[in-house]
Amino acid sequence: MKKNPVFVAMCNQKGGVGKSAMTILLAGYYHYLKGLNVAVVDCDYPQYSLIRLKERDMRTVENSEYFKQQMINQWNRIQKKAYPIVGAEAEKARDAADKLAKEGDYDLIIVDLPGTVNSRGVFNTIVNMDYVITPIAPDRIVMQSSLAFSTTVIDYSKKRKDVPVKDFLFFWNKKDGRASTEVFDTYNLIMKKMELTVLDTVVPHTNRYDKELSLLTKNYFRCTLMPPPAKALKGSGLAELAEELIVKLNLK
Repeated sequence: MKKNPVFVAMCNQKGGVGKSAMTILLAGYYHYLKGLNVAVVDCDYPQYSLIRLKERDMRTVENSEYFKQQMINQWNRIQKKAYPIVGAEAEKARDAADKLAKEGDYDLIIVDLPGTVNSRGVFNTIVNMDYVITPIAPDRIVMQSSLAFSTTVIDYSKKRKDVPVKDFLFFWNKKDGRASTEVFDTYNLIMKKMELTVLDTVVPHTNRYDKELSLLTKNYFRCTLMPPPAKALKGSGLAELAEELIVKLNLK
């Protein structure tokens, strides 16, 4: 029987909060480690940064005997191809996601929306997802922008019974354990009073999230063809975030 995928938008109109990195990392975790079938819609038009990342990953594997062997081992273990990444303008993202769902058998389709999401077309894309995931960072400018846009969309969705979006899920990303917790504590309290859904997982600020496949080293974290290595997952917060989202998104 063909599955009914969960449609999720990774969205924040403020750039630099880790939307694209989290899209790739969550997609890889679910697709390669948890046995779910995942697809991604890259809305970074016209650069399509996630598609370019996959192209870089493929070139690196082609030129590395080590990573070729890693891919062979993965295939022998899970017998799965890499998850697809398709490009679409943000206004047409739901159409692209629907096409993927029609042509494939997916559990989860993640739409990575661009930083500028205040046009009417993008607004409609967001409210026509099943869930919206919004990474936030403990920075006043980021939080003011994030909450201003998110609450506008949430208020709209509550007034309209015909939109499918079920919940808006916020999670703290890039939290520096050495920095002051004033902004973090203040906005946690504000979001609690606003009755927003904030995930328990707090993802720490760590350089490992920037490490791609490279011919110069065997160390990587962010990759479209393989999940993060088990050793690198420890302390990253990614596994905890992914497992919490499995429950919130009803992916079991």
